[in-house]
Amino acid sequence: MNRKLNYFFFIGALFLCLGTYAQEKTITGTVTSAADGMPLPGVNVLVQGTTNGTQTDFDGNYAIDATDSDILVFSYIGTKSQSVNIGDSSTIDVILVEDASQLEEVVVTALGLERQEKSLTYANQQVDTDELTKARSVNVLEGLSGKVAGVSVTRSSSGVGAPVKVVMRGNRSIDGSSQPLYVVDGILLDGDINNISPDDIQEISVLRGANAAALYGSRAANGAIIVTTKSGKGAREGVSATLGFASTITSAIHLLDFQNEYGQGSAGTYSPTATTSWGPRFDGSQVAHWSNDPNYSAFGGTYAYEAQPDNVKDFFQLGHELATNLGVNINSEKSNVFLGYTFTDAGGLVPGNDLKRHSISARVNSNVTEKLEIDAKLNYIRDDFSNVLSAGEGFDNPVRYLYKTPRNIRTEDFEHYEFINDEGKLRQHYFLPQFNGGGNPYWTINNVIRPRLDERVLAMLSVKYDITDDLAIFARSAMDRTSRSEEQIWYNDTYTQAPLGQYTKRASNSYDWNTDVLITYNKNLSEDFKIGLNAGANQRVYKRNELTGSGTNFTIENFFALSNTQNPVASEALDRFEVQSIYGLGEFSYKNAIFLNLTARNDWSSTLPESNRSYFYPSVGLTAVVSDLVDFGSGLSFLKLRANWAEVGNDTGSFRLSRRADIRNGTLDINPTQPNTNLRPESTQSLELGFDSRFFDNRLRFDVTYYKTNTFDQIFSTPTPVASGIANVFQNGANIENRGVEVVLGATIVNNDNFSWDLDLNFATNQNEVLEIAEGFDKLTVNSDFIRDYVLEVGGEYGDIYSRGFERDDQGRVIVDALGLPLITPGRDAVKVANFNPDWLGGIRNSFRYKNFNFSTLIDIRQGGSVTSFSEAILARDGVLDYTANGRDGGLIFGENIFSGETAVREDGSPNTISVSAEDYYNRVGGRNTPVGEAFVRELSNIRLREMVFGYTLPQKMLSDTFLTSANFSLVGRNLFFITNKAENFDPEIVNSVSNDSEGREAFALPTSRSVGVSINFGF
Repeated sequence: MNRKLNYFFFIGALFLCLGTYAQEKTITGTVTSAADGMPLPGVNVLVQGTTNGTQTDFDGNYAIDATDSDILVFSYIGTKSQSVNIGDSSTIDVILVEDASQLEEVVVTALGLERQEKSLTYANQQVDTDELTKARSVNVLEGLSGKVAGVSVTRSSSGVGAPVKVVMRGNRSIDGSSQPLYVVDGILLDGDINNISPDDIQEISVLRGANAAALYGSRAANGAIIVTTKSGKGAREGVSATLGFASTITSAIHLLDFQNEYGQGSAGTYSPTATTSWGPRFDGSQVAHWSNDPNYSAFGGTYAYEAQPDNVKDFFQLGHELATNLGVNINSEKSNVFLGYTFTDAGGLVPGNDLKRHSISARVNSNVTEKLEIDAKLNYIRDDFSNVLSAGEGFDNPVRYLYKTPRNIRTEDFEHYEFINDEGKLRQHYFLPQFNGGGNPYWTINNVIRPRLDERVLAMLSVKYDITDDLAIFARSAMDRTSRSEEQIWYNDTYTQAPLGQYTKRASNSYDWNTDVLITYNKNLSEDFKIGLNAGANQRVYKRNELTGSGTNFTIENFFALSNTQNPVASEALDRFEVQSIYGLGEFSYKNAIFLNLTARNDWSSTLPESNRSYFYPSVGLTAVVSDLVDFGSGLSFLKLRANWAEVGNDTGSFRLSRRADIRNGTLDINPTQPNTNLRPESTQSLELGFDSRFFDNRLRFDVTYYKTNTFDQIFSTPTPVASGIANVFQNGANIENRGVEVVLGATIVNNDNFSWDLDLNFATNQNEVLEIAEGFDKLTVNSDFIRDYVLEVGGEYGDIYSRGFERDDQGRVIVDALGLPLITPGRDAVKVANFNPDWLGGIRNSFRYKNFNFSTLIDIRQGGSVTSFSEAILARDGVLDYTANGRDGGLIFGENIFSGETAVREDGSPNTISVSAEDYYNRVGGRNTPVGEAFVRELSNIRLREMVFGYTLPQKMLSDTFLTSANFSLVGRNLFFITNKAENFDPEIVNSVSNDSEGREAFALPTSRSVGVSINFGF
């Protein structure tokens, strides 16, 4: 009997084991990144509630034994963990999404030092580089718009590849730059990253304040943008590659509206040579044609007097950007090699405005021994511009002539922009030859051109040696070298500028060479206390040379050589200086939760007097990760408090310590600026307070920063009395304060196996005030032009705009004369009319993922700020704008149906009831030479859909039998449309140039460009 029982027990146990074994199976799959579709090596794969786990290999593949009822947990540094029910599946592919909230990860900070993000005592924000390569722009800096709290991005109007200005936490420098320092792989750039290939960029850290960048020295007073490029680290051993294609088509968003009721002439009478559109109403009748080409088909004939509603739009073409990138990683156990090549072929909205860019990069990182590491980088960039467009109101800007075109001029007539006259000479086809300030826009884009070739080399070599486990020495030498060769060509018969032809040739080269030595010491003093000490020295050498030759009046027409001009003039420019520095950083931590940071730096600059050449500046920061010290429960998962104070010194430009003599046309001229042998270094003091918090296992993220900066002892020139014999003098002065709040809010609204939704918002407000200027100066005019003065005034904001305005009585009412036209103040400095600075900036980013699909949008918001529109002032007087069609026959009453928000009175104080015509009114307030800026003030608040990306990543199981390791396809768009735009007639972010004093005036900018296209990326 017992033997039978034992037998049945044995059979039952056997079946139980077989049943258990039947439920176990091997699960395989691949883990990839949602950012770029690349496989992720080293991902932890764990059966939940057990110690059964594994990691993915270099191709992102894994295999693990589990049962149907088990749950697999996938975790990886820098990404959000995922839990997946196994069920009936035997293959489970997972896409891990980046988690910017993981503050344990290491970030690159000043001097290239890698530190825990949670230990930072200042605001630091990372930029997702994936969409820089997909929704790309020719200038990579445009990709920062709306993504970083407190960062303002504007761009100049010189066409494709135009310079971009980035300002963080407000303008502050009077004579210098308010832009941040740019650092690429430890190379301190002489300029920015506008032509760096986004395909080469691994990560971007934005250090918004002087606190974050104090160790970088003088140039970091405005913050720093730290770029780390790809080095091959993280790629699998052996050879791997990526291949990317991006193609976008760019079209113009026309914001300027023109009237199509009246054509050439004045006072209602047609004239074929009139430059204005105050003629009679269009009626289709035959009128004299204007052609000055005897061989043109319409010469001496007539044509229909009718509107040409598309004569502005016809001028612009579809632009394009085609980018091809190849990246190769060659990795072994001890070395990483990255090779990259990007070719960009871009064409602007204006025909002939093209750019061809080649970027070749190589980076090698090698652990030569266990203690010796070498890192070397070389990046060559070649930018070949066919024609760099002139911007602003100048006579070389084709947009100026285009917008001024009378409303009856046919496109076909202007497209015939040149002809050969009876003498065999090339001449311009235009309705009023040799008119001062006039011209055919098609002539300008073909016969007034500026080809330019830029070549840039970024080079770096660094060596690190670990003397002990705690002590290391690091040395680095890095250079940014740029060479530029450009021509400016004006054909004969270019009105105003060069009726007899003109030619300029310019060559320049510069380099910025920085050499560092840094000793680092890190020690665990006990289980709770750690220290990190860094001490180093830096030498910066800067040199720039420029040679320019220019001449006018060609001996042989349109033969472009200096020897062909009758009065060639040569000029040379030289700039050189040196800065030597020593610096130190100490970090003291307790329980890896409380961090005290101290920095100190001393610079010696050759541009300052010997007695003031040395200047010292420190910083101190404290941060406490309270959540690592106190358990707040599941609701509050992370809380960090931080505070930082810093001072950053700054020097000045070269050759300001002695009176300069300039040789011009063979004559010695004494420079009119009086030097100052007692100049002191500038200084920026900055206070920053903030907290970073995470709730509900990082599902909700909330960061707030308050800052205040004061920039004083600035070095700038001030005017002197005429009788003194000098025009101005350099001196120290000014105290410009910026203070504000920055908020970053993020939320993971949904996150499961198949679907996720992340929402990220940023908000920043900055208040600016000029506290003082200099002794004897409460108001300083920094720059002037026909429509405005760019002014600093004690108690005002940086960049207040003054202009002519309306005369007002004691009650603020506008006074009109006997004709019913407003009286105008006598000078430009009479009325404050605008200030470019926004009240606040914001961005809203939504990111969605559904299985292998991803979709993201970025909304960019600017609230506040204003400018005066020079374009409108000129075009309104010409009678081409839509609103100038009203009141052609009179009936406009100032204060009623024009400027209805104003109360207007006659000179005797009685209400204004006098009607005027549109032509008389706009002749009074508009025009080029004496425009009334107050009449053309425009608000700059706008909301736009900045970016949109819709992508699909092929599942790994579809690629398993191919040579591909990843494949991603995306539809992309940039600047798709304005949701609101108070400026109405122009894009608020397009300015004449990136100089500080170019803000506050709009003048004949290019239209906004909308880009749509595709991005395709493969991994091998």
